[in-house]
Amino acid sequence: MLKLENINLALEETKIIRNISFDVTEGELLCLLGPSGCGKTTTLRLIAGLEAPDSGTVSINGTNVSTNSFVIPPYKRDIGFLFQDFALFPHLTVRNNIAYGLKHLRKTEAQIRTTEMLTQIRLEDHSDKYPHMLSGGEQQRVALARALAPEPRLLLMDEPFSGLDTSLREKIREETLQILKERGVTTVLVTHDPEEAMLIADQIVLMNEGNIVQSGTPGDIYERPTNIFSAEFFGNINKVDGEVKGANISTDIGTFSNKNFPTGSKVDVLIRQDGIRISPEIENSSFSGNLRVCDVRYSGDSSLVRIGIGNWPEPHTHIITRELGRVLLEEGKPINLEIDHDRAFIFKK
Repeated sequence: MLKLENINLALEETKIIRNISFDVTEGELLCLLGPSGCGKTTTLRLIAGLEAPDSGTVSINGTNVSTNSFVIPPYKRDIGFLFQDFALFPHLTVRNNIAYGLKHLRKTEAQIRTTEMLTQIRLEDHSDKYPHMLSGGEQQRVALARALAPEPRLLLMDEPFSGLDTSLREKIREETLQILKERGVTTVLVTHDPEEAMLIADQIVLMNEGNIVQSGTPGDIYERPTNIFSAEFFGNINKVDGEVKGANISTDIGTFSNKNFPTGSKVDVLIRQDGIRISPEIENSSFSGNLRVCDVRYSGDSSLVRIGIGNWPEPHTHIITRELGRVLLEEGKPINLEIDHDRAFIFKK
């Protein structure tokens, strides 16, 4: 439905987008994910027709809409927009904001469509209010209804939930996702929040410094990162040095299987916090080296335990494990570890 092929863009002699290519199929929600300044919003602007590529093509429904020689304007692309600030017209009521993009319809049809959208976002009783009279979540729903009312084939969303309070963000995000799936709208959403992308995306395009670092389903990227950036972007992760010795990789937290690296190679071994557990009995542990508790921090549903490796009281390495519930461990207490090797990622230094 949407296809970007070998897109490049430089602004003021600085390369912003570097050879970007990806597809979005009909009805799919794709997240452009990455840190601030990585190029994800610029990519969205290229899809919208607000920027022209230096090279490459953007096509929608099999038709080229952007090249370096011509750009079809946004209003001819059959796309909807939902921005971070919602961009509602302050002088128009909720009903008139939603109806704004329906001027191509007959009056009766526009009224029916507007009422349908008001019902779907559950704001029928607020139809005559102005934006300043609504909560942030209500404004977001009105902006979504206005974007969807013309029934676009493609919806572009730029950090649409970042301005909402944490408790409200989750609720509005789920409501928005439900509406998009019910209407079958193909969507490209920009976010810097990896948890948000994991929860709502069918596909994720992870970007950094204008490049696509990795793309795939949320499960693919989380469980099979192809590089250190991908592994680290989805939450805190432990990193320890490793040395390849034949079929094994030797580290300060035990031995790992070697599948790809020549003997003598130096590697980084990355393990997610939930891939390490404190073992109550040495018989069940994966590793029982010189490990001691450095501190424990309780966060409600879990505890973060920082573990020192090496001579106490000045260990040379630290790792962190997340344990369910409240953990009561004294500082300096010797412990053993259970390590899930399936949750370890190994990369050449």
